[in-house]
Amino acid sequence: MLDRKVAPSAGEISFGGLPDVNRQKLKSGAPLIWLNAGDQPVVKIEIVFESGIWFETKKATSWLTAKMLVEGTNIKTARQITEGFEKLGAFLEINPGFDDVSIAVYGLERNFGQVITLLNEIINESVFPEREFEILKSNRKDQIALNDNKSNLFASKKLREAIYGSEFSYGQALSVADIDAVQLSDLKKYYSDRLFHNPKIYLSGKVNDQLVSVVEKNISFPNSLPPAKKGVDFESPSRDIYVEKPGSMQSSVRIAWLIPNQQDEGYFNYQIANSLLGGYFGSRLMKNIREEKGYTYGIHAYPVHLKQSSFGMIAGDVVAAHTKDTFIEIKGEIDKLLHEPIPEAEIATLTNYLAGSFLASLGTPFQLMGKFKKIEEANLDATYYEQYFEALRKANQDTIREATEKYFNPKDAFTAIVGLNQ
Repeated sequence: MLDRKVAPSAGEISFGGLPDVNRQKLKSGAPLIWLNAGDQPVVKIEIVFESGIWFETKKATSWLTAKMLVEGTNIKTARQITEGFEKLGAFLEINPGFDDVSIAVYGLERNFGQVITLLNEIINESVFPEREFEILKSNRKDQIALNDNKSNLFASKKLREAIYGSEFSYGQALSVADIDAVQLSDLKKYYSDRLFHNPKIYLSGKVNDQLVSVVEKNISFPNSLPPAKKGVDFESPSRDIYVEKPGSMQSSVRIAWLIPNQQDEGYFNYQIANSLLGGYFGSRLMKNIREEKGYTYGIHAYPVHLKQSSFGMIAGDVVAAHTKDTFIEIKGEIDKLLHEPIPEAEIATLTNYLAGSFLASLGTPFQLMGKFKKIEEANLDATYYEQYFEALRKANQDTIREATEKYFNPKDAFTAIVGLNQ
């Protein structure tokens, strides 16, 4: 009989590697990466194109062009497209980003061939009806105005501006005027010239050879022009941005540093130090600023990886009267990591948590493919995750201190505050 007074034995959390994926090329040359996994009869296809904000010559064109794909084709209205996916039990997501545009569809195995046909239609036969274009522009302007009134979203926008400047692709912020300036002809040109550049297809779930064959035969892409070369230099005119909101009860605070990309030596040590500082619920910032001081419901530290640059951010919504106190406490916790002993038990708790969280994130075929997609899109070595676990095993006070000193220097920080700087 189980003796509940005795704790079960604990052992090192190990990682045995990811399962193999299948790779092949379509006739178009587009790579198809697929994984047959899971017990449920569901499938996900995701197609990633190099056509995000980074490649724009006019603001908002990538976002609007991608979203217009479902607004009408040669033979279907926007409503018929929506109903078509719904009748097949499929769910469509279109996610335009800074670097890429992603189109993903989740559906049932038994009729996923029909899903592929409908997906191919919106990719190749979109007609960009003017009425739907004007509605989309109006909705986008409303969304921008609404988001700019949300202190947390506006603070994150202002932080990117502080880091990169408003003229650099990663720092620019959309305005209502930017949306007004976009013409339907701009979208049609982006669709024909840029939107479908360098596609990569990720297929996961209950996948068999027959479904792979359907994808090979029924997915194609319009031709695209190669992107113009673009410099990656940026300059921050102001490292600290403050937007006052009189009468605000809370301030949205952001502090950030430029950090190594995932390919760079030292990245894993940065990630571990960041997690100890503010990257999980048991972090030092959560214990101090949330649990002890009560300045916020939550404060978090996390990396933001873009293909041309990466930054690490600490973000929280705090009581306005303690805005300055929050920055003092953040800098104080960084100083402690640099100059005070870090208990081995705290490091063990952190690394066990990170290892366990990683393994917990492999529970579905879609999550597994997400791990493959990460290393594929970032041009990472296939042993990336094994290297991560090795870094967790080797983490100690010295590695954390060195990473903190290198990547969390207050003199190198960028800040944004929306609220009251009290």
